[in-house]
This record gives sequence, C-alpha cells and structure tokens, in this order.
Amino acid sequence: MTSRSESQVPPASFRRTPPNQKRGRILAVDDEPLVLQLITLQAEKLGYQVSTAPGGPAALEIMANKRFDLLLTDILMPEMDGLTFMAEARRRQPELEVIVISGQHEIKTAVAAMKQGAVNYLQKPFSPQEIEVALEKGMEHCRLRRLLREKQEELARSNRELDNHRRHLEQLVEARTAELAATNRQLQADIRARQRAEMEAEQRRRQLIEADKLASLGILVAGVAHEINNPNNFITINTPLLQRIWTDTSAILDRQLANHGDFTVAGLPFSELREYVPELLTGIIDGSDRITRIVRNLNDYARQSAAEMGQVFDLNQVVRAALALLASPLKKATHNLQIDLACDLPPIKGNFQRVEQVVINLLQNACQALDSPENGITVRTAHDTNHNQVILKVIDQGGGIPARDLEKIQDPFFTTKRDCGGTGLGLSVSAGIMEEHGGRLHFTSLPGQGTTARAIFPATAADNG
Repeated sequence: MTSRSESQVPPASFRRTPPNQKRGRILAVDDEPLVLQLITLQAEKLGYQVSTAPGGPAALEIMANKRFDLLLTDILMPEMDGLTFMAEARRRQPELEVIVISGQHEIKTAVAAMKQGAVNYLQKPFSPQEIEVALEKGMEHCRLRRLLREKQEELARSNRELDNHRRHLEQLVEARTAELAATNRQLQADIRARQRAEMEAEQRRRQLIEADKLASLGILVAGVAHEINNPNNFITINTPLLQRIWTDTSAILDRQLANHGDFTVAGLPFSELREYVPELLTGIIDGSDRITRIVRNLNDYARQSAAEMGQVFDLNQVVRAALALLASPLKKATHNLQIDLACDLPPIKGNFQRVEQVVINLLQNACQALDSPENGITVRTAHDTNHNQVILKVIDQGGGIPARDLEKIQDPFFTTKRDCGGTGLGLSVSAGIMEEHGGRLHFTSLPGQGTTARAIFPATAADNG
C-alpha cells in the first residue's frame, strides 16, 4: 500500500501533463519525488508543460527526443552531479535556460553553477510562491533569448544587404581613390618640401637663440664668478691660517685636558671636539676648492675652452674622488649605495677635473631623483671591448624622467627643478665636457622605474712617456 502523497509522485522517467494552454516546456530533475511533485504542480498551474526525471542519465534520455525551454536540476544527485548534467544538457540544447536547486550547504556550488550560465537558483526548502517566481523569470529569459535570436537573424539579413551595398560603394570609392592618388602624391611632395624648408628655418632660428644664450651665459658667468670668487678667496686664504692656529692651540688645550680633566668649548666636550675640528677645517678647504673648480668649469663652458686636455688617467680614480666629495649628500639621499668599479680599465685622455665635474653632476642628479633613502643608487664602470669605450653608469631608483623631457635635459637652461633652485646648466655643462673628450652622455628612463645615466668615453692607450 502506498500513501496518498506517494501516489501523487510522478513516475521515475517522466510524466506529461495535459496539453492545454501550454506556455513552454520545462524539464525538472531531482532525486526527491516530493520536490518533483511540487515543481510539477506549480508549473502546470502556470500553464507550462512539465517533464520530470530522478537523475541526469534519465533526463538525457528524455532530451534525446524532446526539446525544452527551461531546466530545473538538483546539484547533488547519486548518478550524475548537477553541474556535470547541466553542462551536458546545455551542450545538447544550447538555448536551454537552467535553474539549479541547492541545499543550505550547497550555496557555493549554486553560485558556481550560475557562473557557468544558470539564470537562477532555488534553495531548499522553498515555497510554491518561490517556485512560481523562479519559473516565470526563467521562462522570461527563454522568451528574451528567442526574441534576441530573431533580432539577430533579422540583423544578419540586414547585414547581408549592407554588405552588398558596401561592396558597391567600395567599387565607387576605389575608382575615386585612383583619381585622387596622383593628386595626393603631388600634394605630399609639396608638403615634404615645405616641411624641409620650415625645419631648416627653425634650425637657423634655434642656432641664433643658442648663440644668444651662450652670449648671455658668458655675461652671467663673469658676474657670478666675480661674486663667488671674492668670498671664496676669503675662505681659501683664511682657513689654512685657522688650521695653523688650531695646531698651535690644541697642544695647550691638550695639556689643560690632561692636567684638569675635560672641559667644554662651544658647548661641546673638548675631548670630542679635538677629533672633529681638523675634519671640519679640511672639509672647508675641500669645499672651497670645489667652488673654485665649478666656477672654472662654468667659465670654460661659456668660452668653449679646451685647455689642459692632455692628461691620461683612470676613470675609477675620478669616480672615487667624486664619491669622496659627495659622501655626505649620498649618505643622506640613500641607504643603498652600491659601487661596482671594473678592474683593469684602460685609461682615458682629457682633463681629470672636468670629468670629475661630470661624475659629480650625475651623482647629484641621482640623489635629487630619489623619493626615499630606501631607494638605491648604483655606480658602475665597465670596458666595452667591442667599441673600445670606457663607460660610467649611474643608476637611480627614483621617479624617472617623462619621455617629453628626456630629449631636452641636456639643453642649456632646461630644468624640471627650477622651483628648487635648479638652473638647467649641470647636464648642459657636462654634455659640453663630454664632447671635449670625444664622448657623450646617454640617458634611459621610465617614469616610476628610475633612470640610468651613461657617460661614454673613448679609451686610449696608456702614456708610456
């Protein structure tokens, strides 16, 4: 004997409802008979034709002989899981819309099914009203899909007509293009000739501007040199005197320290101060000499002088001297300074101090480019045996240089740091020095990825005289 509820369960294969006012065909697949019964009752109430199956294999047999608009399938079934069955069903009937049925612990699987194309999911237990809403929405998807297919077919016909019209127009255009081609070629030739004339005129104009800039620079350098050299000469003359005074008085102060213990000078213990004062005085003298060389280099640049260019020296020595002069700025700018100087570099010929000025300018630019002391600077020398060149690389991990500025950075007076006191002369002076030495500066940079500056010198044979 079976209960009343069991007698109402659809057969295991499928059950077909009476064909009156059917609005679409639905296939329901679930291993729970009561779920199939509930879906069937609500679907027939809405006027749909319903077929049911207890699992994926049985449902695929039904689909072999009948097409459906909407599929409702459980996720967990004994013979074939819902995702596998859904994929196979849609492979056989691509236009089939799918609603998945899931338990409370199968929500993630239901979401995965929707990512694979399901339009909705029902979570067990569900009410008749939820089934009706899901069915209506699912069938609405079917109707929209059919409407879309009809529109696509209509669009395809229109496209074919447009293609025919387009081909006709293309023939007309090709004929007209052939007529215009000769005229265009002549116009292009005229444009190129005009562009060449304009470029030549622009080049002459720039040459005049650069000549005027150089003349202005000569006047500027003469005034700056006079104003800087006067106080610098005062420093240069008096600092050695201070050194001698310190040498003479430090012996007396040392005896005072030995006899009476430590005492303060300028707010500092003498025992500490006696170690720092010689370094401070030496630093003042080195800085004064540095100012003198900078002014001399600016004067040489303005005069385009090539004096004292016969020295033969090692580029590594120049780099070490520049690093020593900039030890303090480099220490403040970065905690990651890497020095990689190649052994047995061939010498270069020119002026030691001028090349040192180039190295200092490149190092200063690298320091200014860094946003944080955690960013690094790498200084590297190498010998390019293929081209017999000695190369200095200064690589920074700064913000980089925009492409629009990269080609201008060696121009006189061009600077992106004018608000910070930049004059735009550092790289311009360096470029002139490199030309005097038969070399060149080359920069590569990507915004946000840093800059690599290369100073490329021709190698020379060692001077045996």
